[in-house]
Amino acid sequence: MLLLKRVEGHDFRSLWAAQSISQVGSQITTVALPLAAVSLFDAGPAQMGLLNAAGYLPALLLTLLAGVWIDRSRRRPLLLGADLGRAVMIGLIPVTALAGALGIGGLYLIVLISGALTVLFDTAYHAYVPTLVPSQSLVRANSRLQFSASLAQLAGPGLGGLLVQLLSAPVALAFDALSFLASALFLFRIRHREQPPVQCGSRRLRQEIAEGLRATFGNRYVRPVALEAATFNFFGQFIAALYVLYAVLDLRLSAGVIGAIASTAAGGAVLGALAAEPLVRRLGFGPALIATMILASTPLIAIPLTSSPIVLAAAYFIEGFGLAVSSSQAVTLRQVAVPAAVVGRANAAYRTLSYGVLPLGALAGGLLGDLIGLRPALLVGTLGLALAPLPALLSTVRHLRTAEDARPA
Repeated sequence: MLLLKRVEGHDFRSLWAAQSISQVGSQITTVALPLAAVSLFDAGPAQMGLLNAAGYLPALLLTLLAGVWIDRSRRRPLLLGADLGRAVMIGLIPVTALAGALGIGGLYLIVLISGALTVLFDTAYHAYVPTLVPSQSLVRANSRLQFSASLAQLAGPGLGGLLVQLLSAPVALAFDALSFLASALFLFRIRHREQPPVQCGSRRLRQEIAEGLRATFGNRYVRPVALEAATFNFFGQFIAALYVLYAVLDLRLSAGVIGAIASTAAGGAVLGALAAEPLVRRLGFGPALIATMILASTPLIAIPLTSSPIVLAAAYFIEGFGLAVSSSQAVTLRQVAVPAAVVGRANAAYRTLSYGVLPLGALAGGLLGDLIGLRPALLVGTLGLALAPLPALLSTVRHLRTAEDARPA
């Protein structure tokens, strides 16, 4: 009962609420942003690839530096600053679009800066959770955070599609800006105050980055999961760069239907978040992680093979279930397997690989879509996605009975 109370304490609830609200706004943007590019600038596959790449390029360029900054700083002020900065940047899109002052280059720049702030927030966020939650409750806490993210994925895309139809794509993005302000208000409510991190004296930046890289890629449990995540994200972004354009031009689907199909993934994710703890207890931590990685990676092969919205919705539902379980477990594994003193830098190293490939995947998808067409390019992307679980499947991760088994001796 004590652990349950600590997980559901005031500070954790505030963090949970902050994330839940901003996740809804961000999911609106996943639908509204590409539709804004299409409606305002008649964007083609290459431009859509560049737009997605702009959002994720900071993950490749800045994450390692962000990790050092996070381990040298209190995390809560960084989270607040990132939320407020993202509110300003996303808010600029509807303001400048309505004023007739937004060009595609300006949209790329706004998305790039917002992406840099997201790198800071996400890297600090995963390092902050263990300061509010005891290690024995991390699986439960991460499952609940994943549950709220899944609910956001359920509501956000459908709401985004509806808002685009009612208000236009640029105006719909204003709701994401407001969600970041609401998130910042809940972060202000957190009472826990972190102790100042132990300073490393005259140690060089290179040394601190190297520690984070060793903590991630020298760890026999974290390394294969990082490789799986990188493969999954590369091909996932490859597909995402083309999917909305394919759905609009080839399948002739409306914004509302596109949003509804995307929401089915969140329906599966909600179920997955609820099932995570029972699955881990029944199968063991490692087997459950790998099984759900496979569920997340294989069903999207349906995208280039069918034009049925029902089949696509079913594929996204299964993918969402697997992704919700495997994502929350992967976060828990990193939080347990990596020493607390380097968790910010280790998260940064992990995200540099797993998120740094996102702009590469987006560019590859957009370019291949231009060269061979949308459907053949999507076939390449979905086949690549199905290979993502192999590094974890062939590793010692499958032998883990609990996350605690991965804790350093």
